[in-house]
Amino acid sequence: MPEQNAHIRAAIGRMLSEKTGVAVISMKESIAELLAITGVALTVESLQDLLLEMAEVRGMMVVLDL
Repeated sequence: MPEQNAHIRAAIGRMLSEKTGVAVISMKESIAELLAITGVALTVESLQDLLLEMAEVRGMMVVLDL
């Protein structure tokens, strides 16, 4: 699980870095993109938590449009 968590965090980091300069991102679109990129079996809630945490650190807001 720690390996999988590191893989997911790296994918989120790459995705957020591609969106540098964007103030707000869509939760729905981001989760769909992460599921497609990683193919992991984490719950959507777990992905949401990681995405929110990492976006906040970068000063990005996430629209909760699920």
